[in-house]
Amino acid sequence: MDRAWEKKILGWKLQGEKVARRVQQQVIAYRRFLANRGVNTNVDFHQLPVTDKQSYALAYPYEELLGGDREKILAIFRSSGSSGHPFFWPVLKPSSRFIPLATRLFLEQSFAIHQRKTMVIVGLGLGSWLPGEHFSWGVKNVAMQVSYPFWVFTPGTNFQEIIEMVQRMDNLVEQIIILITPAAISHLHLTAQELGKTLPLAKLKYVLLGEPFPESIRSYWQTQAGIPEATAFMLSMYGSADTGGLGVESLGSVAVRQILEQHPALAEELGITPPIPLFFHSIAFDAFLEIVDGSLCITRWQGIPLVRYMVYDQVAFYRWKKLKQAILTSKHLPPGDNPWVDVLAKSANWLPNIIAVTGRSDSCLILDGTNITEYMLDEAIRCPELQTILTGIYRAKIIYAETRQHLALELETQTGVTITSPMSERIYHQLVQSLGRTQPVFLAKWKNDYSHWDADPDKRVL
Repeated sequence: MDRAWEKKILGWKLQGEKVARRVQQQVIAYRRFLANRGVNTNVDFHQLPVTDKQSYALAYPYEELLGGDREKILAIFRSSGSSGHPFFWPVLKPSSRFIPLATRLFLEQSFAIHQRKTMVIVGLGLGSWLPGEHFSWGVKNVAMQVSYPFWVFTPGTNFQEIIEMVQRMDNLVEQIIILITPAAISHLHLTAQELGKTLPLAKLKYVLLGEPFPESIRSYWQTQAGIPEATAFMLSMYGSADTGGLGVESLGSVAVRQILEQHPALAEELGITPPIPLFFHSIAFDAFLEIVDGSLCITRWQGIPLVRYMVYDQVAFYRWKKLKQAILTSKHLPPGDNPWVDVLAKSANWLPNIIAVTGRSDSCLILDGTNITEYMLDEAIRCPELQTILTGIYRAKIIYAETRQHLALELETQTGVTITSPMSERIYHQLVQSLGRTQPVFLAKWKNDYSHWDADPDKRVL
């Protein structure tokens, strides 16, 4: 079957080749990387070996990884990534100049901020994490440039401040857009409930970053708010500290996911197997994107230039216009009223092509935007404090209880150990502390948020 909607690359190979040549000329680490693998610099682009954080970014001195335009660095952001080791990614001024304009266009086209009095709340982690800090900077620049009412509040992950501000702004603005990680939405609403606070659900909109999420999350909160399908309610963005921004959802791409969730036979016809991915329009116009072994591979000039760099997200590429046409003309799309079909039919054909993201393809779980690697779990579960109780054998996965995200752990006990209620409490609190040692971001979130529900085992994060 000819699947005209599928693509193997996004961007121009010529652009990738140009970046690769420039990196070979200017970046000492990359020349050493090729030499160590016996690769001639004159080989075809697709014969260049792939790189990743472990084999490249962490393997060479930091100053040797930088390009020739290091004097144009604007800021540096920290990333732990799937390697479990911290790394610092510089962002260049030239590539950042258009972020405020791109942010403004996205918010105007998606949420009509130029027509509705709006407050944006940055509920993402601030400090050295790129999404929170960069978006804080971006939306404040938007506020400086526009003549219409557009206010910004940046409390980070302090849910009580977010709730207080939402209540204070209820009568002053027409909509409140919260930038947040998917799993944190339920924590925000649960905090409001326990504080006895009522949130104006119909005014709240969301921009999500940090992790994939099941479509049921979006459907649940949209139904709770009573917002019709044809209204942009919750849109997500895709990128990483390693690579910068790569994609954004539109109301049309959300419609694609909703339709494929509703009609598994249609998804199967398109060659899309569960779990149904998130569909992002590619905004990485200065990058060349490939799929290598099912994972995203990117070539892009940036603070630390990347050549065939593996992100280890399981992805597929689609031609937007062809994908839209294939869905709307499919024999597996039942006749009758379906608001999501109407949304897709009315969406523009000129929207950028699609990066479909299923999730991490390596051994890394993402809990509320925090990377939890296999190494971290090994360290936490096999800590000295639990060795007399646990064997160290475990199974870990992310689960959802209604809309709340949890890290589910199955733990094997030592022979003869009987788990009593006090011992269960001891294991839980020790796991929180030992996991917090290997992943400080988790411990900070536990102290500020998760610990509030420790008294109720059904609501605990573990």
